[in-house]
Amino acid sequence: MGKIAFVSLRDDNAEIYVTTSVAGETNFTNDPAEDVDPAWSPDGKKLAWASKREGNFNIYVANADGSDITQITTSDGADLSPRWSPDGKRIAFSRQGTIMVMNSDGSGLTQVTQPEPETTAPPCEGGGFLGGWSPDGDKLTFYAASGTRGTAEVCTVNVDGSQLTVVRGDPDTYNTEPAWSPEDQRIAYRSIRQGNHEIYVVNADGSDDTNLTANPAMDIEPAWSPDGQWIVFSSNRTYDFDLFIMRADGSGVLQLTKAYGKDSNPSWGPD
Repeated sequence: MGKIAFVSLRDDNAEIYVTTSVAGETNFTNDPAEDVDPAWSPDGKKLAWASKREGNFNIYVANADGSDITQITTSDGADLSPRWSPDGKRIAFSRQGTIMVMNSDGSGLTQVTQPEPETTAPPCEGGGFLGGWSPDGDKLTFYAASGTRGTAEVCTVNVDGSQLTVVRGDPDTYNTEPAWSPEDQRIAYRSIRQGNHEIYVVNADGSDDTNLTANPAMDIEPAWSPDGQWIVFSSNRTYDFDLFIMRADGSGVLQLTKAYGKDSNPSWGPD
């Protein structure tokens, strides 16, 4: 199964846990600060995440065993949602609605998107919350939301900021939390339609939009297995939010975590 990092509130504090089929669930961060948004490097040797341990959310990186914790951004705002490029050389992240890319050591910071005012912005231009990289490392997927208008679109953009594309932008739905398959052009995401939160998968060109969960519970935050054959997600179909996995076609649903307290925000890494 590899290893899955996730955020848990079981200790009344946002901590990053790691679960494996051998070791079970262990607290990776174990810090009084808020730790969120874990992301495994492609080789599984490092974990990036966002932490408030210096006051604001910034991006940190550590070895897979928790050693050598290094802060690699120093923002006065909020740096969130780090995502490794497929070759492990770069990390993209969200900085207050702007998509940024840097080298994996924090150097070479560049800005990918420039958000417009969310009240008037065209689709995908009102600020971005990062989802992840395309398998070839040329594009990023993200979602742009307008709380004022009650809309959210799944989008893609070239890493150089060109070719901004609306993948899902239906006016009567709220589309968020995209995750690009590591193997092909499929993007998993959460869609809120008629008040129900479901996990969908769609091709990057907007075709073949398919509901994978079809459950009255809230199904949120999908993430792919390294081979693209499985999807892990968070759901409150039990007592509270726990992690579940399913095959990429929505079959074979299995529950992974059962602790009291919300488990969410998963990232699936290799062995």
